[in-house]
Amino acid sequence: MAAAARVDRKLLSKVFDWTKVLSKVPEGSVARKDLLALRAKHDQLRERLDSHPENAAPIDFDHYRKLIANPGFVDSMEKTYKDLLTKVPYPSDPFTAEISSREKEADKHFATVIAEAKDIAQELQTSLDEFNKLPPFESMTWDDFFDRFPKYEERVDKILFEMNYEGKFEHINDMINGRLEAGPEEAKK
Repeated sequence: MAAAARVDRKLLSKVFDWTKVLSKVPEGSVARKDLLALRAKHDQLRERLDSHPENAAPIDFDHYRKLIANPGFVDSMEKTYKDLLTKVPYPSDPFTAEISSREKEADKHFATVIAEAKDIAQELQTSLDEFNKLPPFESMTWDDFFDRFPKYEERVDKILFEMNYEGKFEHINDMINGRLEAGPEEAKK
């Protein structure tokens, strides 16, 4: 039990910022109510644990020797008590090592996730900077856009091809080139 109490004290010694967590949960939500209930239970367990001393008070066998007429009885009790303390096996703690190893694995995983997220954020910031360098949309042509972003030209061509836009705007090209003076219906004849 003493080992369990030490483990509990170790776990509860970590400070948990309830205010920070509660600020991220919407007011009036079920999750907030559950979190407040968990906080109340945590505080209750912490108070119970703090009310007990970390180590039990030692037994004053000299005091009992003065009170009891048979000093051999107190000596035998003291010997038995000390033997019990050395012989009673406390349960082993198989979980601390496993929890520590999982925590280290999680730390490594989160470090890689954070690094990947930073890389993605950097790439997105670079793209945003490229877009911000573009001239205003109203004065830009597709050629201007594709000159700065050649990787998108193939995508746009593919999308237009898949949507079967080929030939639907031929009359506009004819008008631009001066070949069509009437509407698109006459150009098809």
